Amino acid sequence: MTLRVASCAWKLRLIRGDSGYFSHFYDLVSHAHDEGAQVVVVPELHCLELLPLARDLDTWKAARYLAQYAEAIEGWIKRISDSSGMIIVGGSHFKLADDGIKNVCAIGIPGQELVFNDKNKPTQYERQMWQISEGQGLAKLPFGLGVTVCYDSEFPEAGRALAESGTMVHCVPSWTDDQRGFQRVRWSCLSRAIENQYYVVQSALVGELGYEPVPSTYGSSAIIAPSLEPFPVNAIIRETELNEEGVILADLDFDLLLESRKNGEVTNWQDREASNWTVKELPIAADE
Repeated sequence: MTLRVASCAWKLRLIRGDSGYFSHFYDLVSHAHDEGAQVVVVPELHCLELLPLARDLDTWKAARYLAQYAEAIEGWIKRISDSSGMIIVGGSHFKLADDGIKNVCAIGIPGQELVFNDKNKPTQYERQMWQISEGQGLAKLPFGLGVTVCYDSEFPEAGRALAESGTMVHCVPSWTDDQRGFQRVRWSCLSRAIENQYYVVQSALVGELGYEPVPSTYGSSAIIAPSLEPFPVNAIIRETELNEEGVILADLDFDLLLESRKNGEVTNWQDREASNWTVKELPIAADE
């Protein structure tokens, strides 16, 4: 089985109305559709592109302001997924919940209701500046797909939980504002691919607003494989240009992935439970 997957690097545009934002979203997804994608992944918090519509808004109010667009974003994802036949891993947006504001990923599956996957671990900035509430759990998706939003990818337990549930393609919508942040997420994506011997699709928000909360960004989108034969030596199947908008596609071969799990030069997935990682206490030296 193969799955044609697209990853979008979304570069923030200066828009004059919310129609410009939805048109931008459409442009990227349409490009993926024209190239035959079955799944398209867009970045975390692409809704930040709407902030210039309230230029004088205090930064700490940004999440609550943008949450008003949740219903429109979700409706758009569902309509486009239904009409295109593609699964749309909708990056993330802000959404009001009973326990506060969440950073959530809406996943459009043709002919079905939207599936929501929360960001479980908000960053320091999200908690302190925007009072974002923690999410709970991860969504099980069709076609071996799974999602963690940005910072969540930095926790091996999340990737392992997805892999144990049958995930073969781990999608990571992301937004990182400097090189260190990007490296943390990218290196985590590479690590998850090694540990679990599955594909990882990272999608990055790039560009800038020129002021908080997006004075700058740093990143690229990538489609990643385990670091094994017959995959690329650097484990990157495709990657967008650094800090530039783009759409990349790859045909992910699940049979090849399963073969590498079984007969690769290392077998991380098979060996995950074969060792005892208990930390032993040092023996206490006898008194002389």
